[in-house]
Amino acid sequence: MSEICISNLVYGESYTSIFLNFHLKSLLENLSANNPFTKSYYLIFTAESNVATIEAHPNYKELKKYLNVFFLKIPDHELTYNARYQIQGTQLTNTAQFAVTNNLLMYMATADHYFGPNFFEKALAYFDQGFDALVHQPIRSTYETAAPSLMGPQITIDELLEIGLNNSHPVWVTENWDSPNFTKYPYQITWSDDRSVCLRGFSLGITIVVAKDWMTTVGGCTDMTFLPHLTNPYFSKDWSELPMIELCHLISFYPPFSTKRANAKEIADWAKTAVPPDNFKNLSKYIIFKKTTDPVNPELITRSEVIAKEIMAYGGLDVK
Repeated sequence: MSEICISNLVYGESYTSIFLNFHLKSLLENLSANNPFTKSYYLIFTAESNVATIEAHPNYKELKKYLNVFFLKIPDHELTYNARYQIQGTQLTNTAQFAVTNNLLMYMATADHYFGPNFFEKALAYFDQGFDALVHQPIRSTYETAAPSLMGPQITIDELLEIGLNNSHPVWVTENWDSPNFTKYPYQITWSDDRSVCLRGFSLGITIVVAKDWMTTVGGCTDMTFLPHLTNPYFSKDWSELPMIELCHLISFYPPFSTKRANAKEIADWAKTAVPPDNFKNLSKYIIFKKTTDPVNPELITRSEVIAKEIMAYGGLDVK
């Protein structure tokens, strides 16, 4: 299986601009260098009034050379920021139905995803090995400061890593275990040295999956609801395997800060009310963000594992 259905919810002037000028730019850089698709699709869920803006952009016109593109129009009054998660549920149902019917891989993208070189070529190789999903985490970066560095020609994987980390979003920064202002919402936790970052989380990103019937009814955010149902997911441990960043607005997810340092029991108590019980075991997985030329720091992995096991134990898991 090598054909895919990519789906995206595009709303608001700013996210539409990111979608057109950065998301599609990086997608086209991948497809123009090596297009692995011959009969694949891109579904754009957007407001009726936004269609003309998207259609007029040169990157949209270029996209149609590589993929079959369709709009799923949403009445303007329904597509609001506060309603985005409900609409994403509709997006998921429709995308999954289309992908299952047409025997396609499925990728629920977002307008702020920016891909590094050879992203799709690398991704498809894992499905050739028999995996049914890719579990991966992009770097969460600040759009306002990262964007100027992404406007030129395609950059290397290591250059994308530097841009992503040097422009880390405040939400990402406050997730660091050593932060004096640890996040109020520790869906993910990071540990770092001077050259790399290790991430563990209750929430793990699902990128591309083999579409199945159950995906049409499971609902919710895929990082919370998909993982228990997957039979053979690939858990990426190295960000450079599937290089991508998220270009998040500075105002997104505020206020993330607390006035305290991280505490394993407090994190577990929070998670008991914020995530499904099964998500505690996700902390046993990790992903490393580093340059391709740098070695992995095993001490960083070990340190994070000790803390992750403590959190899981407070969550009621039998941790050995």
